[in-house]
Amino acid sequence: MPEDGGTGVAGRLRKASISVADSLINFNPQPGMWAATGAAIAQAPNLTELREPIGGGENIQFDAHGHSARTVVTDSSGVPVLTTVLSRTATRVPTRNNTTVLHDDTTKKHEAESLSADELSMPTLAEQAASEEKHGWGETALHGLTAAWKFFCTPTGFVMTIYGLNIVAWGAMLFFLLLGAAPAMNHPSKDSDDSPRKKWIEIDSQILNALFCVTGFGLAPWRFRDLYWLIQVRFRKNRHAMGRLLQQNKSWFRPPMWYQEESDEKRVTFTGEVAPPTRLWKLSFVVWMMVWNTFLQAVLAAFMWAYNRIDRPSWATGTFIALGCGVSLLAGLMMWWEGRKVKKIEGPAIKVVEAVDVEKGKEP
Repeated sequence: MPEDGGTGVAGRLRKASISVADSLINFNPQPGMWAATGAAIAQAPNLTELREPIGGGENIQFDAHGHSARTVVTDSSGVPVLTTVLSRTATRVPTRNNTTVLHDDTTKKHEAESLSADELSMPTLAEQAASEEKHGWGETALHGLTAAWKFFCTPTGFVMTIYGLNIVAWGAMLFFLLLGAAPAMNHPSKDSDDSPRKKWIEIDSQILNALFCVTGFGLAPWRFRDLYWLIQVRFRKNRHAMGRLLQQNKSWFRPPMWYQEESDEKRVTFTGEVAPPTRLWKLSFVVWMMVWNTFLQAVLAAFMWAYNRIDRPSWATGTFIALGCGVSLLAGLMMWWEGRKVKKIEGPAIKVVEAVDVEKGKEP
């Protein structure tokens, strides 16, 4: 009995460890701070969307990565329908003339279900959201503040905000110290190693280095995982690896034709159009920039931790901070540039839910 119990405990621990490892390896965090910022800005709602009463405004949502999205419900026939603030008391049903009709909750369901998708010329989500009415500037500003709060409440948005504020605050302090903007800290002299200015420059530099280590080392496992998948795609055209990279970079990357041709998946977009394949070298560029950020951060950390502030080469800190931030910034710019092109064609991202799930969410 004791042996069976021990084996049982060991077996459960083994299964738990495998489950945790599998969850971690399949987790898709943002590859870096600049990458997350670039993707979020590319998907952020613009002024036109904030003024839209149906396709934007109060109906703007955000996913876990802080990317703006719209919630879409599939009805009994599989037709995607926008859910809006009005849909709490009414359901928008597409009709033959590409307009939408509001049915209250007492309307018989068979009236909508009697219209099959084959009989209708189904409007796109953008056509469903089309409206000549626009919100006023005051209400638009309020919607902008609401959208910013929704973004902050997402996991990625919260981390980005707190992390970014720390980078800005400590970086600004370091910048002004280097300029000598605090004369009271320049005793016995400005360049004395014993001056408060020099000591606080070291403190700021170590704090910034620690913040960079959070992303450079903390995200390293997923960066090298993406590099492994990228090698599989480039040299073997591995469909599984391509699918994993697509899932990781779906906000800005569209897969090559050889992957789409063998896929039966039909993507639903807000405008009804699908962006063309993204050049594969752009995905390679982003993945390699993230890997180089980790390498450069390792070099920076080595200089910061192996030398004290007096013996450390004066050029080392600035050089490797600039290089590490530079490669990460280039990756973020690539994701922003490609992401805005995808959004311009496909519209905002959509989150498809079943109508049953929405009805359950309305129950008190």
